[in-house]
Amino acid sequence: MAFVLKSKSEQEAASAARKASSLAGFNLDDLAGQGLAQLEHAKTEAQNVLRQAKAQAEQVLQQARQDGHAEGLKQAEKDVDARVKKEASALATQQVAAMKRATSELQQTYQDWMQQYASVLQQTILAAIEKIVVARVDSEKEVLLRWTAEALSKTRAATDLTVAVHPELLAELGQQLDELVAQSDLPERTTVVPDESLSMSDVVIRQSGGEIRAGLQAQLDRLAELLQ
Repeated sequence: MAFVLKSKSEQEAASAARKASSLAGFNLDDLAGQGLAQLEHAKTEAQNVLRQAKAQAEQVLQQARQDGHAEGLKQAEKDVDARVKKEASALATQQVAAMKRATSELQQTYQDWMQQYASVLQQTILAAIEKIVVARVDSEKEVLLRWTAEALSKTRAATDLTVAVHPELLAELGQQLDELVAQSDLPERTTVVPDESLSMSDVVIRQSGGEIRAGLQAQLDRLAELLQ
């Protein structure tokens, strides 16, 4: 019986493409420009503070000169020197802090972008592979037989096995599946049964200790784990 294998590959590929297109607009030059702008702003603010301090200091000196007191002038000069040094130190501290903040923000933004890019790239690869494999399974159902054989080889210790597939798949591959489970090295109680809850590309091998999925989605899940 002919059938069409349904998949989400096209939707996933389109979604991944949209995300990739969005990431393509990311510009490291713009990011660097933002960081430099932040540094320049911090530098300007610090310089304004220093100019204000110098202006206030000049007022103190002028007042001392007007008063004509030598001792007052000397003390004023000391005050000016101390204030300028203090403001210069504050300026340097602010600039260093601004540079650290800008560097940290740049690094975090870049790391976030790279992580997002890796995720989109993985989704794009998986969507492309799924599209190829779906087409292959749709045209060559024997691929499912190979996956089933590989899964059965991992159940040598089982006492009984049940191979579950979609009814339409059973109608199409029933003879090949019967031949597959009739192997002498498999448990005598190994049967093939229909299961409408499964998709056309699913194969599930059930045993007392659990089950092994050998269909298309299981293969894609394993591939996704390898790409992480």
